[in-house]
Amino acid sequence: MGRRASSGLNTTAIIGIAAVVVVVLAGGAFVLRKGKKDGFSGQPYPVSEMFSSASSLRRNEYVVEGTVFRIDNRDSGTGVGLLVGSEEDTEAVYVIVPEEVATINIERNVNYAFKILVGDGGVNFATAIKKP
Repeated sequence: MGRRASSGLNTTAIIGIAAVVVVVLAGGAFVLRKGKKDGFSGQPYPVSEMFSSASSLRRNEYVVEGTVFRIDNRDSGTGVGLLVGSEEDTEAVYVIVPEEVATINIERNVNYAFKILVGDGGVNFATAIKKP
Protein backbone atom coordinates (compact mmCIF):
# COMPACT_ATOMS: atom_id res chain seq x y z
CA MET A 1 0.00 0.00 0.00
CA GLY A 2 1.36 3.45 -0.87
CA ARG A 3 2.01 6.26 1.56
CA ARG A 4 0.17 9.54 1.45
CA ALA A 5 2.13 12.71 0.78
CA SER A 6 2.59 15.09 3.72
CA SER A 7 0.73 18.37 3.35
CA GLY A 8 3.47 20.54 4.97
CA LEU A 9 2.92 22.29 8.30
CA ASN A 10 -0.16 21.23 10.17
CA THR A 11 -2.56 23.62 11.84
CA THR A 12 -1.27 22.94 15.34
CA ALA A 13 2.26 24.03 14.40
CA ILE A 14 0.98 27.23 12.76
CA ILE A 15 -1.11 28.15 15.82
CA GLY A 16 1.83 27.40 18.14
CA ILE A 17 4.21 29.62 16.14
CA ALA A 18 1.65 32.44 16.05
CA ALA A 19 1.16 32.19 19.84
CA VAL A 20 4.92 32.39 20.46
CA VAL A 21 5.21 35.47 18.22
CA VAL A 22 2.35 37.21 20.05
CA VAL A 23 3.89 36.47 23.47
CA VAL A 24 7.32 37.77 22.37
CA LEU A 25 5.82 41.00 20.95
CA ALA A 26 3.72 41.60 24.07
CA GLY A 27 6.74 41.01 26.32
CA GLY A 28 8.88 43.40 24.29
CA ALA A 29 6.21 46.12 24.43
CA PHE A 30 5.92 45.68 28.19
CA VAL A 31 9.68 45.98 28.72
CA LEU A 32 9.93 49.08 26.52
CA ARG A 33 6.99 50.77 28.22
CA LYS A 34 8.35 49.95 31.68
CA GLY A 35 11.73 51.51 30.82
CA LYS A 36 10.17 54.90 30.01
CA LYS A 37 9.20 56.03 33.49
CA ASP A 38 8.84 59.75 33.99
CA GLY A 39 10.99 61.15 36.74
CA PHE A 40 11.88 59.25 39.89
CA SER A 41 9.83 57.59 42.56
CA GLY A 42 10.12 59.11 45.98
CA GLN A 43 8.85 61.84 48.24
CA PRO A 44 8.22 65.11 46.36
CA TYR A 45 10.27 68.12 47.38
CA PRO A 46 8.20 70.45 49.63
CA VAL A 47 8.98 73.79 47.94
CA SER A 48 6.83 75.78 50.38
CA GLU A 49 8.83 74.46 53.37
CA MET A 50 12.10 75.32 51.61
CA PHE A 51 11.54 79.02 52.23
CA SER A 52 10.10 78.80 55.73
CA SER A 53 12.16 76.02 57.38
CA ALA A 54 14.92 74.70 55.13
CA SER A 55 16.92 73.30 58.05
CA SER A 56 14.10 70.86 58.86
CA LEU A 57 14.54 69.30 55.38
CA ARG A 58 18.27 68.55 55.78
CA ARG A 59 19.60 65.00 55.44
CA ASN A 60 16.42 63.92 53.61
CA GLU A 61 16.13 62.82 50.01
CA TYR A 62 13.43 64.22 47.76
CA VAL A 63 12.39 64.23 44.11
CA VAL A 64 11.92 67.46 42.17
CA GLU A 65 11.03 68.01 38.53
CA GLY A 66 11.22 71.31 36.71
CA THR A 67 12.46 73.35 33.79
CA VAL A 68 16.04 74.61 33.85
CA PHE A 69 16.28 78.40 33.59
CA ARG A 70 19.83 78.98 34.84
CA ILE A 71 23.13 77.08 34.73
CA ASP A 72 26.20 78.16 36.73
CA ASN A 73 29.59 76.45 36.87
CA ARG A 74 30.84 76.07 40.45
CA ASP A 75 33.85 74.45 42.11
CA SER A 76 31.54 71.91 43.74
CA GLY A 77 29.74 71.08 40.46
CA THR A 78 27.15 72.69 38.25
CA GLY A 79 24.53 74.95 39.80
CA VAL A 80 21.12 74.55 38.20
CA GLY A 81 18.13 76.84 38.69
CA LEU A 82 14.79 75.08 38.21
CA LEU A 83 11.31 76.47 37.77
CA VAL A 84 9.04 74.10 39.68
CA GLY A 85 5.24 74.04 39.69
CA SER A 86 2.47 75.00 37.30
CA GLU A 87 2.53 77.95 34.91
CA GLU A 88 0.43 80.07 37.28
CA ASP A 89 2.37 79.21 40.45
CA THR A 90 6.08 78.63 39.81
CA GLU A 91 8.87 78.64 42.36
CA ALA A 92 12.62 78.67 41.78
CA VAL A 93 14.68 75.83 43.26
CA TYR A 94 18.48 75.80 43.12
CA VAL A 95 20.28 72.45 42.89
CA ILE A 96 24.02 71.75 42.86
CA VAL A 97 24.82 68.86 40.52
CA PRO A 98 28.20 67.24 41.37
CA GLU A 99 30.41 66.23 38.44
CA GLU A 100 29.96 62.50 39.10
CA VAL A 101 26.16 62.90 38.89
CA ALA A 102 26.11 65.13 35.79
CA THR A 103 26.26 62.27 33.31
CA ILE A 104 23.96 63.99 30.80
CA ASN A 105 24.23 67.38 29.15
CA ILE A 106 22.01 69.87 31.01
CA GLU A 107 20.37 72.48 28.76
CA ARG A 108 18.24 75.54 29.44
CA ASN A 109 14.47 75.46 28.87
CA VAL A 110 14.41 71.65 29.12
CA ASN A 111 12.50 69.65 31.73
CA TYR A 112 14.56 67.40 34.08
CA ALA A 113 13.88 65.28 37.13
CA PHE A 114 16.34 65.37 40.03
CA LYS A 115 16.70 63.18 43.08
CA ILE A 116 18.15 65.57 45.65
CA LEU A 117 19.65 65.32 49.11
CA VAL A 118 19.19 68.39 51.27
CA GLY A 119 22.49 69.18 52.95
CA ASP A 120 23.29 71.26 56.00
CA GLY A 121 22.01 74.80 55.66
CA GLY A 122 19.30 73.73 53.20
CA VAL A 123 21.60 73.36 50.17
CA ASN A 124 20.21 70.92 47.59
CA PHE A 125 22.66 68.40 46.10
CA ALA A 126 21.60 66.16 43.22
CA THR A 127 22.16 62.43 43.70
CA ALA A 128 20.61 61.44 40.35
CA ILE A 129 19.33 63.22 37.24
CA LYS A 130 16.99 62.08 34.49
CA LYS A 131 15.43 63.64 31.44
CA PRO A 132 11.77 62.53 31.52
